[in-house]
Amino acid sequence: MAKRFAALLLFFSAMTFAPICLAGDGVDPYPFTDPYKATVFGTPPGMIYKPQKLGFVANKSLSIKNRHIPEIFWYAEDLAYSMVLQKKSAPLLFLVAGTGAKYDSGKMRYLAQVFFSQGYHVVCLSSPTHFNFIVSASKYAAAGYVPHDVEDLYRVMLWCKEVVEKRQPVENISVAGYSLGGLHAAFLAHLDSQRGDFNFRKALLINPAVDLYESALRFDTWMSPKNTGGEKPVEIIDRFFRQFAEFYKTRELEKLDSEVLYQLSDYVKATDSEYRVLIATTFRITAASMIFTSDVCLNAGYVVPADKALTKYDPLLPYMNVLAQVRFEDYFNEYLYPYLQYLGVAGSKEEVIRRCSLKSIGGYLKSAGKIVVVGNEDDPILSDGDVGFLKETFGDRATLFPHGGHCGNMQYVDFVEAMIKMIR
Repeated sequence: MAKRFAALLLFFSAMTFAPICLAGDGVDPYPFTDPYKATVFGTPPGMIYKPQKLGFVANKSLSIKNRHIPEIFWYAEDLAYSMVLQKKSAPLLFLVAGTGAKYDSGKMRYLAQVFFSQGYHVVCLSSPTHFNFIVSASKYAAAGYVPHDVEDLYRVMLWCKEVVEKRQPVENISVAGYSLGGLHAAFLAHLDSQRGDFNFRKALLINPAVDLYESALRFDTWMSPKNTGGEKPVEIIDRFFRQFAEFYKTRELEKLDSEVLYQLSDYVKATDSEYRVLIATTFRITAASMIFTSDVCLNAGYVVPADKALTKYDPLLPYMNVLAQVRFEDYFNEYLYPYLQYLGVAGSKEEVIRRCSLKSIGGYLKSAGKIVVVGNEDDPILSDGDVGFLKETFGDRATLFPHGGHCGNMQYVDFVEAMIKMIR
């Protein structure tokens, strides 16, 4: 399963970096009304917004002193990030990636160029759930507790701010993020309202998660026998792979681009439950990497024996195979919550979970005019109650499209223009 799913991921990643077509004035309506299909296949060619001004993206790294780095993570000891700067004084925008995503993922590179074209300096940061961030910058080395993750982001952003200001003048500062990064952006604005180091002008939440744990548990249910009809997730992924392989073999493809992905969306025959498995498997693999990294960094003995010092020569597949079966609920109950108790974090499980929801800062969000939302009403990571919360809390500061799934229409012309309008 792991090898075949990796091949599918490589294909979809290639699509994200595909050449972008400039849509005409008469752009067609976003075509996918199925939220799961939208989430998987994204935005078709001819409907993608093309930034008018492209900048040179510089990859950077921060070295944090006096950190113990396990030998297995020798290559991740410095925190990697990127920035693209104007050649003059400009506002600065921090971009925070979604669950498990790297600072230079396709979505992050695209968003960076969109906002650079609008005159911003842009700094891109990996998600605190990405292994490089956990290894190099996390204070407690266990992602998933939003208050700690946001503290880590805030500290890193202060360092990055100094780096940018040494190169170009900064007029004001904003923050944005997509998916889990959107939730983090809201909490960053709340934290800054108390500390005042950035005095954010705007905070843009793009397809934000409302409740981290509710969304994560939803992914777990998508892989349950009840959703799959008793079929094993590996069998569904195998069927996706066979369709992808057949599609690729029967076409003379000169390049992998957004047009190919759009053709594939019509070729693949799948039910909603099968799309849900594909999406949930992506999350499960991301979570497995996050848990493995924390387990090794803390020498916790959760999957890797506490007396086992992994080296770069040790095979990791056996550990990942075990972690691929671990539900997020298991991680929270068996690993994260006990660790938070060990650290002295007060509160019941229910209270700790509540602190990882936008609803815990709902009063602030409702009154903070600087915080804006662009998302979709059919986002599968949101419940009906979550969508209602966004509408009631943000009012006219939220632009919610009827269709687009989870980040599926993020490159769609109307969606991008809404982001630009809301952050002005």
